[in-house]
Amino acid sequence: MRNIVLAGINLADEHEFEQNMQECRELCRACGMEIKAEVTQQARTIDPATAFRSGKLEELQRTIEAVQADGIVFYNRLPLAPTAAVSEACGVPVMDRTALILEIFSRRARSRQAKLQVEAARLEYALPRLIHSEEEEETHQRGGAYQNRGGGEMRAAILKKRYQGRIADLKKQLKDLDGHQEEQKLSRSKSHLGKVALVGYTNAGKSSLMNAMIQLGGRTEKTVGTEDMLFATLDTSIRNITWKSRAFLLYDTVGFVSDLPHELIDAFHSTLSAAADADLLVEVIDASDEHWQDKAAVTEATLKQIHADKIPVLRVFNKVDKISSDEHLEGMKTSCLLNQGIEQLIVEIENRLYPSEVTMSCLIPYDKMALVSASRDVLKVSAEQMDEQGTLITLSGPKLYMNPFKQYEVSEKEKN
Repeated sequence: MRNIVLAGINLADEHEFEQNMQECRELCRACGMEIKAEVTQQARTIDPATAFRSGKLEELQRTIEAVQADGIVFYNRLPLAPTAAVSEACGVPVMDRTALILEIFSRRARSRQAKLQVEAARLEYALPRLIHSEEEEETHQRGGAYQNRGGGEMRAAILKKRYQGRIADLKKQLKDLDGHQEEQKLSRSKSHLGKVALVGYTNAGKSSLMNAMIQLGGRTEKTVGTEDMLFATLDTSIRNITWKSRAFLLYDTVGFVSDLPHELIDAFHSTLSAAADADLLVEVIDASDEHWQDKAAVTEATLKQIHADKIPVLRVFNKVDKISSDEHLEGMKTSCLLNQGIEQLIVEIENRLYPSEVTMSCLIPYDKMALVSASRDVLKVSAEQMDEQGTLITLSGPKLYMNPFKQYEVSEKEKN
C-alpha cells in the first residue's frame, strides 16, 4: 500500500485520540505511506462486524474512490472479521496499527537477530487470523452447518502446525543467539565498565545523542545511523564512550510507542533486555514535543513491562534548540544540533556510575601486572615506579573496583 486512507474510532477522550492519531500518521510516514484522507468516528465500541457503523463505512467507501487510495490503515487494533469486512466493502487491503508496526519492523530489521524476532512476531500475529479465516471459509462453504471435518478445518490444522513449528524453530534460533550474547555480556562484564542504556519514546533523538557522545571522544568512525522518523533504530548498538580517563558502555535501544503490541514485547525481549541489564538508564525526551509527559509515561510503563523499572534513571531533555525556554524542564538538557550539554551529560553519567572514588598506592608484583591492565578502563593509573619487588603505582577510582588491590597497598612511609 502506498496511498492510504487513515481511519480511526475514538473510544476515549478527544485529546488522547488526537495524540494517538498523530502517532499513527508518523507510523504511516515511517512505512513510506502517503495519507490521502482521514475518516474517523466517535463510538463506545468497535462494531464487531464492520468496525465502523454502516453510515461511516459508506463514507469510507466513497472516500477511497474519491482519493483513489490503494489501502486503509486503522489506528485501532482490529479483529479479523471487521478487517475482512471493511476490505471487502472498500475493495482495498486493510491494515491495523499492530500490522503497520510489524511491517515497519520487517523493513528495518538488519541483524540476524532482528530479522528472526520480526518473523516470529509476524507469525504470532498472523496465526490466529489465518486459522480463523480458513475456518470461516469452510463454514460459509457448508452453509454454516457443523458436519464432518471439512477441507477448511484440515487446512487450518495444517497451517497451525506449520506456523507453530516455524515459531518454535525461530525461538530456538533466538535462544541460541541469546546464549552467544550472554557470553558477550560476560566478556564485557569482566572489563568492569558501567553499562548505560538510552531509552525513551521513538524518535526522541537517542541515536543522535549517542553519536554526539561518541564524537566528543573523537571516534567518529563508530557513529550509528540516524533518521528523522519512528523506529529508525531496531538493532541495539553498543559503543565504548571514553571521556578523559573514564569509560562506559553505551547501548542505543529500540524506541518505545504507546500500547506496544505484545507480540513485539515477547519477540524483542532479548533486544529490550539491554535496558534491563543496564546499571543506569538515560531516559531521552524530546523537549520540543508538547506531549512529552504522556510519552514519558509510556516509557515508564514499557520499562515496567520488561522488568527494568528498578534501575536508576537519568532524565535528559533533548532537542532544547527547538524551544524558547527550558527553565520548566527538570533534568539534563541537551542539543545534538548545537552540541550543547553533551560533555555535562557524560560527566553526570560517570558520576552516577562511579560515585565513590578512593586513591591508594600499591606495590604490584610483576606477575600480577595483568590485574592493572584489566582495570585501566575504570581506574586511573599514575606515578609508575619499578624496583626489584614490583611496580609502585598510584590508583584512583571507584571503591568497588579497588578491592582486588587492597592486598598490595603500601603506606606513605613504606613508599619512602
